[in-house]
Parts: sequence; structure tokens; C-alpha cells
Amino acid sequence: MMQTGPIGRLPLLPLLGSALVIAASVAAESPRPESLDAQKILDRMAKVYANCTSYRDSGTVNTLFIGPRGNRTVEKPFTTAFLRPDRFRFEYKEKRSMGREPQYIVWRQGSDVRVFTDLRPGNDKAVSLELAVAGAAGVSSGSAHKIPSLLLPELGGRRLTDLTEAHRTDDAKTGEADCFRIEGKYADSPVTLWIDKASFLVRRVDMYHDLGNDLHTEETTTYEPVVDGEVTAEMLAFHPPAAH
Repeated sequence: MMQTGPIGRLPLLPLLGSALVIAASVAAESPRPESLDAQKILDRMAKVYANCTSYRDSGTVNTLFIGPRGNRTVEKPFTTAFLRPDRFRFEYKEKRSMGREPQYIVWRQGSDVRVFTDLRPGNDKAVSLELAVAGAAGVSSGSAHKIPSLLLPELGGRRLTDLTEAHRTDDAKTGEADCFRIEGKYADSPVTLWIDKASFLVRRVDMYHDLGNDLHTEETTTYEPVVDGEVTAEMLAFHPPAAH
């Protein structure tokens, strides 16, 4: 005897059959991760950042300098907090001997853009967020620009989505995150992007820079990102050291 459901004594089997057809149709429209090529992954990644309402991260740039006089490592922790349409804060520090940590903050609330840096005294008003981020990009080893430029296209400059010769390599884990890995060139330097399969957020960026004179760097930037999560007023507060 065919089972019947409580709604009008309708047979359950045809209903289950229709549900299975719909589920199969939805699955067919969503490509399997292994079928995505490098450009499709980069496109999905770009949409996640461009369409999110909030974003926050913490991370570190570790740069290994390798040369004829030996090797040394520079470590630069950073944080980013972002809330659409017009709240933004980026901060990085550089860990040095003797406990000193040079600091750089870029902050925006509406049309008010400010910068704090150990390189010059005082808290400076900036003409625009684009110029403020550009000023921090080099000293932060790119962390001030890589993700913020995906969140805010008006920042301009070269983005991670602008890789040339992009192609997939073997997937791998960084921490607990299963990642796509995409290799290519970024400003003519070899780069590998680690993109979280579940969220399409950047988890890691590996870069190689040839500085000439038998000197090169191996740079690894790691991220702990959260998209569309809580971004508190404290995370967005300017808080330069002089304000404490």
C-alpha cells in the first residue's frame, strides 16, 4: 500500500520524487569545486569581498630575506576592520629587537580619513583613503592594500584578481582550511594564492621577490578572515598611541 501524508492524504512518494528532482537541479547548477578553473575561482573570490557588508581579519606578513651575507626574517602583524559603506581601519606593526614595534594606522569614518605613523609625529588628516592606503602599502609589505582593494574598488592599484598566467595547482590545507591554490604572476613576481574552498576568502599569499645582487625574499602573508560577522565600534576606533 502507498504511504500517504497528513495534507489531504496525498501520496508521499511523488512528493519525495519531486523534491529529489529539484535538489538534483540545484546541484547541477552549482559546479563542483574540482571543476572550477583559476579564473572562476578568482571571480567568485572577488564577488565575496565586493558584496560583503562587513569584514575583519588578523594576520601576519613574514618575510625571509636570503642573501650572501646570511638570512633574516621580518614579521609584521596586522588587523583590518571594515563596515560598509564608509567605516575602515587598518593597522600594522613591525616586530623588532629591543621590543620596539613601529606602528601604522589608516582610518576612515565617512569623509574623515586619518593616518598615524611612527615615521612622523602627530595624527595626520589624509586627502583620501586611496592615498592613505597607498602610503601604507609599501611599509606594510602590501597587507594594507591586498585585501582592502578587494573590499573597496575605488582604492585602485593592482589587485590579487589581476594575476597573470593564473592556473590551479594542487589543493592543500593551511591550518584547518581546505584551500584552492592558484599560481601566477603578480607584478611579474611569482605568487601562490590560498583561497578557502568554503568561503572563497584569501587565507594565505606566498610571494617571491628577486631584489638583485644575489638577494631575494620569500614572503608569506597569512589571514584569519571573517566576512559578514560582527565588527564592533572598538575594532573601528582610531586609537593612535597618543590617544591613550
